[in-house]
Amino acid sequence: MIRRLLQRQTLASFDYQWRELTEGGALLTDTWFLKNVDRIISEELLCLKREWFVGKRALDAGSGNGRWTIGLLRLGCHVTAVDASAHALERLDQGVSALEPDARDRLTTRVVDLLEPPADLGKVPFDLVFSFGVLHHTGDTHRALQNVTGLVGPAGVLFLYLYGRHSFSAPGRAMLELRGLALAPLPFEVKRRLLAARGGVDVHQAFDELSPVINARHDYDEVERWLRKDGFSTVERTIDHSELFVRALRHPQDVLGFETPHPHHPYWFERYGTAAKPKRDGDG
Repeated sequence: MIRRLLQRQTLASFDYQWRELTEGGALLTDTWFLKNVDRIISEELLCLKREWFVGKRALDAGSGNGRWTIGLLRLGCHVTAVDASAHALERLDQGVSALEPDARDRLTTRVVDLLEPPADLGKVPFDLVFSFGVLHHTGDTHRALQNVTGLVGPAGVLFLYLYGRHSFSAPGRAMLELRGLALAPLPFEVKRRLLAARGGVDVHQAFDELSPVINARHDYDEVERWLRKDGFSTVERTIDHSELFVRALRHPQDVLGFETPHPHHPYWFERYGTAAKPKRDGDG
């Protein structure tokens, strides 16, 4: 019962966030990010040449307002964007219509709970399943991960960004959790005003960090073990960081000739402040 309440609060928080907090770093209102999002996906997150993406069926699992969906469309993918927040998908539709209208015929959107995805979602396996900063907000990261890995085709690629346990010390993690729990009873609009009153704060990012009560953190070894058990022969970190940027392949030979070198500092997210806190999405 408590777990269900926490999940509802987290979904409601992201639903509010995507509806009301539309501006901030690494969002579609960020000119630099919008100009570079396809390059970030190709060169820093997936480490695959742009040619690999053309014509691929991609799932943006927990798409938020579509900031990564835009990048996948620009790379030439046919994208299915799913999120538990209907308001997020409304923003996504608006963003694609405004920024990539010619790509609308390559986009499908669906309201989906990644803990209970519809059976027909994986009727045709995906070439790429991309999930950025989402699974750790579901309340059961392992179960959500199993659900999305089951959607990756035999020659497919999986990319995950998950919160890393070692981005904060144990006292730091406890403090973040306590701050979130202290704010949890407040109406979302009150939280928003309190964060905005601090001045010089990216309210969207601060809300993302402090408002949802489910914010699990994981070790790389734990995630690698899960993925290998689910049939991925190659699992690696594409960005060397305490946060987890992970690419997994069922068969590495399927990307031969398309791989690019892993990126080096400064990483794309370091322009937004503390390197340990890259901008994150959530689906609730």
